[in-house]
Amino acid sequence: MAAPQNFRTSFNGFNREDVVHYLEYLNNKHASQVNQLNQELEELRARLAHQAANDQSELVASLQEECASLNILLEQAEAEKVSLAARCAQLEAAQAPTVMLEEDKKNNIALLASEELETYRRAERIEREARERAELVYFQANGVLTEATAKVDGLSTEITDMADQVMRQLTQLQMAVSSSKQALQDAASIMNTIRPNK
Repeated sequence: MAAPQNFRTSFNGFNREDVVHYLEYLNNKHASQVNQLNQELEELRARLAHQAANDQSELVASLQEECASLNILLEQAEAEKVSLAARCAQLEAAQAPTVMLEEDKKNNIALLASEELETYRRAERIEREARERAELVYFQANGVLTEATAKVDGLSTEITDMADQVMRQLTQLQMAVSSSKQALQDAASIMNTIRPNK
């Protein structure tokens, strides 16, 4: 509805229909501004929720990838341990049926001890690497969570500021409408007091 340009004057005052139309215009304008501000607030809330969900899903995917790579390392270590155990069993089985010279026994024992020591060293190295990778994943996840928290706090502050601004504008608009209404009521009462007797 277009705003009235001015009020037509009647005898000793304004035209009543012009005043009524102007009040309707103010009410409609106020309602449309309130609706627009509410819609903007809802859009900001939806955007904040969507951003938080995206950050969490990315973090979960990254942690799942790291867990899968650690599981592969563990499976490789287990397979190597099984193959070395089988090798030890073969060497022990090869020693049993034959009577070996004392020197061959010492060499085999030294070889077994050396292989077993190497196996333990490999297992310790793989375990240390897995621990370091797990610690790195923890720090990365903690960094992502801190960054996501900072983003959510920033958006929350932005939404709070916009909500405060909306409330200030609504308060100003209500005060303007009340002021206009009071002025029109004062004009109407003045018109009633100066109305000529019939």
